[in-house]
Amino acid sequence: MRQINSSDNRIVKEAVSLLEKKYRDRLGLYLLEGPNIIGEAISRKGTVKTVFLRSDAQDADALRAADAAEEAGIDVCVLSRELFSRITDARTPQCIAAEAFKPEPKDISDIPAGGNVLVLDRLQDPGNVGTLIRTAEAMDFAAAVLVKGTADPWQPKAVRSAAGSLLRLPVICCESAADAAELLGRAGKTLYTAAAEGDADLWDLPLAKNAAVVIGNEGAGASEEFKASSRLLRIPMAGGTESLNAAAAGAVIMYESLRQKGRT
Repeated sequence: MRQINSSDNRIVKEAVSLLEKKYRDRLGLYLLEGPNIIGEAISRKGTVKTVFLRSDAQDADALRAADAAEEAGIDVCVLSRELFSRITDARTPQCIAAEAFKPEPKDISDIPAGGNVLVLDRLQDPGNVGTLIRTAEAMDFAAAVLVKGTADPWQPKAVRSAAGSLLRLPVICCESAADAAELLGRAGKTLYTAAAEGDADLWDLPLAKNAAVVIGNEGAGASEEFKASSRLLRIPMAGGTESLNAAAAGAVIMYESLRQKGRT
């Protein structure tokens, strides 16, 4: 381990730059936070570039992760509390962080036959993006497709919300809704778009396999291109509530998919 004391240090400046998307894209790196996710990333050879440990760290899991990084030949830098706070945008940051390499781009061919797909259409909240990716993995979805205009899944808040799922679930980026619909159709997936005007309740639709579930923008909903090429589904609700938060709606639909899969 080596101590770094200057904010002008090249390694620290690089880590700070990863708070901005343009540098994440340019460098092919993003930030991880917390001992569990960093420990998993270290176990995946070639995933972690540098580990940062806060100098006053007492957490046993964080110290073990730092030791594991050293054993794996990964550079471990010890930073003061003030310097460490520069490389995270979390209000209450954990005491260990890391630079990780973004995975190689995936495409539709990476989705296994029969696998379900989550489609995010221009969602703006990184927390929703990360939460939905985490939920997709938990509900046995095979991949997530992100349409251009969706918040960057490698943004720190999204990474924290995904809680490690970005290490395991393939993420596929598409330039437009039309491109995504065409690619998914060719892959044998049936599109289902969550919409208030949906003509079928989600539990009446076959969601166990080869389903591509589209969750649209938090305010505007899904794009017309998806609606035109999808079966529109609705989530039955009691009371006067007209809609759910995007992450909640996605969770309900994906859970129904898992429930159906358990019955087949």
